[in-house]
Amino acid sequence: MASMFLVAYDRATVLTMLRDWTPQQLRDALRSGTFGSSLSAIEARELDRLLTDWMQRALGAMPLRDALMVDAQRSHRVHTLICIGLTVAYESVPVAYASCLPATSGELTALPDQVAGLPAMQAIVEEARTQGLALALIKATDGYPYPDQLEQLVPPPPADPYAAPLFEQPTGWRRRIALLLVVAGVALLSLPLLLGRIPEHPAGVPLALLTLGLLVGIRAGIAGFAGGVCIWLVANLPNFHHDAPIFELLWPALPLMLLGLFLLGLDRRVRGMWRLVQQQFGASRS
Repeated sequence: MASMFLVAYDRATVLTMLRDWTPQQLRDALRSGTFGSSLSAIEARELDRLLTDWMQRALGAMPLRDALMVDAQRSHRVHTLICIGLTVAYESVPVAYASCLPATSGELTALPDQVAGLPAMQAIVEEARTQGLALALIKATDGYPYPDQLEQLVPPPPADPYAAPLFEQPTGWRRRIALLLVVAGVALLSLPLLLGRIPEHPAGVPLALLTLGLLVGIRAGIAGFAGGVCIWLVANLPNFHHDAPIFELLWPALPLMLLGLFLLGLDRRVRGMWRLVQQQFGASRS
């Protein structure tokens, strides 16, 4: 009679690897030592050879789940070697108790009382329970229980980078820094007025601080900051004042203004803020 073993292994991680990993990634992890510490040297070489065979057959870039479905000849052995690599504890079942257990390999939810009373078996069951592992009965001539839901192990769709909210209220240090910049800009703009004089360059540092505070608050990207700089430069051009002839305002103010608006439009955070302002304005009008 072939020997039988009771094992506790991380079945959830096995299924995750089959879904998310490729043969190339698994072989790299195996060779770097980040996977397979539970494998013997012979088993590690065998898994390396099987994965290399898949890579030579142009299966190295697909998920392991797909490679298992394509190559049924090697799939069971690769799956068993992965399970061995994620086995936490195992114990041989005494021959005298083998008749109390199923004759073939498979997952176990409970052990017969005769076997469950053995100290070694109790230790494995307790370890599986505390660590959330799967229990399985393994016959030496068989492999680990092969998953019957391979077709359901579909990788999740890639995260949409634009699915997250475009605009979020600033919090934490970002909120404090943005408020500090805005307060500094307002102070530099209002203090001269309170003292009875008009600032010589109201669009200089005060506007720069206000713009910077806004961009920091909405977490703008490079395009947003570049667009803010362009708008700030327009307001600080030497000939940009109310009594300047119209033809003097067109160059270089108009190209800078258009470039600044274009860059601001490229920034998704700025667009999100503008959309929020539109929604709030529309709600207040209704």
